[in-house]
Amino acid sequence: MRIRRFALAVAGLSLVTGAVAANQATAEVQGKPQPSRQSLAEGLAKPQAKAPAAAGACQVEVGAVTAAGQNAGYRIIATKPVTAPPYKPYKLFGIRASSTWYDWQGSGTTHYYAGFVLVSGSLYATAESYKTPQTTVPVVSSKRLGTGWGSFTSLASSTYYNESTGAGHMFLYGLNTNGTLYRYSINGTTGPVSAAGSALGYKSFKSITTIAETATYDTLLGITKTGAIYTIHLPITQQLKGTLKAVRTTGFGAYHQLIAQRCGNNGGTLLTGFNNANNTATVYAMSRAKGAATVVNTIGSVALPQDATVHFMYTGDYQLIGE
Repeated sequence: MRIRRFALAVAGLSLVTGAVAANQATAEVQGKPQPSRQSLAEGLAKPQAKAPAAAGACQVEVGAVTAAGQNAGYRIIATKPVTAPPYKPYKLFGIRASSTWYDWQGSGTTHYYAGFVLVSGSLYATAESYKTPQTTVPVVSSKRLGTGWGSFTSLASSTYYNESTGAGHMFLYGLNTNGTLYRYSINGTTGPVSAAGSALGYKSFKSITTIAETATYDTLLGITKTGAIYTIHLPITQQLKGTLKAVRTTGFGAYHQLIAQRCGNNGGTLLTGFNNANNTATVYAMSRAKGAATVVNTIGSVALPQDATVHFMYTGDYQLIGE
């Protein structure tokens, strides 16, 4: 169920190249590996390419962009200890926030990852493309979709597609400093995006990520400025109105951002918190979200080689089912 599931073809679209500079949680839940950015660019440093005991451990592929605009990232693997083999860096451009970047197989040997980013006060659709399996540095393309995004601080995206019925949705969520959560309908990888509702009451939140995407609802996980984490349940067929449930009321204040990846088939989530101040990531095994009854087990922390200000997830096949 690669991202072709909702017609996110980058290959045939015109990008402006170079436009802007379960009820238990276990430590090593088994899960099918995601499509690998490493296998495209051979981007892992050779001495660290084989992480110990990695075969059965859940993992997440993460982009990491510095203030100077360099993107590298890591494959964070939920072994004990946690490991984070780095990708080969390349020049992107400075961004303030990013959605998930989705995997797309283009024509021939060309392969893409594409997502939405904030650059100053504008929203951009951005892609990295690998022309051959031997490509080590991707070609970067971007397209500005609109201005007026200067007060947005965090982005999250959801994609859902039912292969049997053809039904699905693609949304971009934006957290604004005015305390409003906005939802936008996405029409293809390069947009455009169109308004699909807004809801007040999110002034206390500093970051959001997606943990579930289904036919009838999306669920975000948000960090508050005081270090709590809440699920935000958002039906897709109604006016945007979230139901909030506290998962933890303290303990997450050090993280600037969370990334959630599916881990197994029973609703497990591999949750990673990023502390940009000391360049560390802490990994948790999280059960299917049930408010305060949610199990959140710490797997461990790892020092990160990239001095990044923004992190985002690379993904391909699996839809998130964390609630």
